[in-house]
Amino acid sequence: MHGTDYEKARDKTRALTDALQKKKPDALFYRITTGNYSENPISSLVAGQGLFASKYIVFYDNIFESKDIKEEIVEGLQEIKESENIFIFLEKEIDKKTLTKMEKYAEKVQEFSGAEKIKKKEYNPFAVSDALLSRDKKRLWMLLMEAKKKGNAAEEIHGIIWWQMKALKVASVSKDAKEAELSPFVFSKAKAASGNFSDEQVDVMLSDLVSMYHDAHRGEKDLWVEMERWGLGL
Repeated sequence: MHGTDYEKARDKTRALTDALQKKKPDALFYRITTGNYSENPISSLVAGQGLFASKYIVFYDNIFESKDIKEEIVEGLQEIKESENIFIFLEKEIDKKTLTKMEKYAEKVQEFSGAEKIKKKEYNPFAVSDALLSRDKKRLWMLLMEAKKKGNAAEEIHGIIWWQMKALKVASVSKDAKEAELSPFVFSKAKAASGNFSDEQVDVMLSDLVSMYHDAHRGEKDLWVEMERWGLGL
């Protein structure tokens, strides 16, 4: 699904994924963004199946924002078409060449147009990782407050931060994306930001993330409060 009426396209996508999950309650659901793409490469989702699930439902959310990821997806369209798993794509913008290829392999393509402009930027919980990489403590704190207000689980946001710090650590000691076992997009962002942190700082930050998680699960501390304190200490 795509188009200038992005809010409508997202609503339709949400309704579709909800309906599919109700219809196939045993299927595993994945929401893939540019932020967590490296953890769920297309090769594993096309053929992979869970131990107890007959299918995957894979929702690619604005994945074409990354040129490298888009090229990898387009190259795998034939495999996606032949897969027993279900793949759904939502894009704000899609170039004509890519759209033509998608139409060739997709069971259905829907365009939603009519909205002049999306005035309010779509909320993205993965924005915390960008603020983290740039060491923008004020923005990170504001995004943590927004995530909490939006109803995100503290564990979800902690997971995003933990994943980004691990990527930063691996990228800082790797020569390329292949060695780091990260997507080119994620690797390039982390590598560029690695100069903002010393190796010692990264190790301490990772250790603090582990400690706060376990302390929170023992009921000794509030995970939101600890993440705020951690972020303001950047």
